[in-house]
Amino acid sequence: MNAFALTRLRAWMEGQGFARFFVQQPENFAWLTGGDNTVVTFRPVAAWLEVTPDGVRLHASQIEAGRLLDEEVPGLEVVRYPWYSPPAPQGPSDSEHDLTPLRLVLSPEEQARYRALGRDAAAALGESLRFADPGWSEYELAGAISEELLSKGIQPLVLLVAGEERLFRYRHPIPKQRPLGRLFMGVICGRRHGLIANVSRLRSFGHPEAQRLNQQVCQIEAAALEASRPGATLGEALESIRAAYQAIGQPQEFENHHQGGLTGYRSREVLARPGNPTRLEPGMALAWNPSLPGAKVEDTFLLGESGLENLTFDPAWPSAQVNGRLRPMVLEG
Repeated sequence: MNAFALTRLRAWMEGQGFARFFVQQPENFAWLTGGDNTVVTFRPVAAWLEVTPDGVRLHASQIEAGRLLDEEVPGLEVVRYPWYSPPAPQGPSDSEHDLTPLRLVLSPEEQARYRALGRDAAAALGESLRFADPGWSEYELAGAISEELLSKGIQPLVLLVAGEERLFRYRHPIPKQRPLGRLFMGVICGRRHGLIANVSRLRSFGHPEAQRLNQQVCQIEAAALEASRPGATLGEALESIRAAYQAIGQPQEFENHHQGGLTGYRSREVLARPGNPTRLEPGMALAWNPSLPGAKVEDTFLLGESGLENLTFDPAWPSAQVNGRLRPMVLEG
């Protein structure tokens, strides 16, 4: 169990006057246990955690109870029920109460897990793109990325691939049977032990616009990273991003895709929207993803007292200094 998370939840329960609380949503189950209560991607199976001031019990169907106890939440007391007759939780639950604010500040143990995940996720995506060929289809690259991720125990919750033909048209390019061509992109939101690493990378085989577009999108991201300081709000950071699009002469592109926000146990725990009052604190994780037609930059950062730590830095991927930070370039050839 995550003692840090359990303490936060119990303090919140006390403030709400709850003697018990039931948890089933995958992001909350993983936050409390480090385990996974899903079979279908990011949908909970018939299993609940019952949290009280002095204990935690697992309520699970006869199908799932044994596996969950063996592999996900060992040592918990379990209440089993027939698979065909799931009971409703006998008390308040995370189906009616949003626990997102409790999850946003990560404990030192969670941060350590995030660092390991970030390294592995970035390496998996980078290796896949380095191995790819312009003649591959988007499906083939998506398959290679999935293989690399799953070999490291990382579940690809989001997997986007765009070749030259579609990269300039769509911000969320679900892979298709289209050739990669001279410029292509891979995007992942990879989940392990509940936490999610968000990474985007591009590769060029002599595309004439690749490097110029990447420089522009990195300028936009630099404004976001500079604004991501303890005490700032997400809304304030977003206004810095909006101004950066204007500075490169592309103000309309701010409207064509969300810009990112806080991450952690969901790919975006809190999406940055205009005026969002969420105040940044040390221990929070951020993933900004500014984009232009043909360009995108994205990594997962941990906010500390002294600044940002790039959790998905890949030393094998080409990078360059942008406003004092190493940022990924487009891999050529």
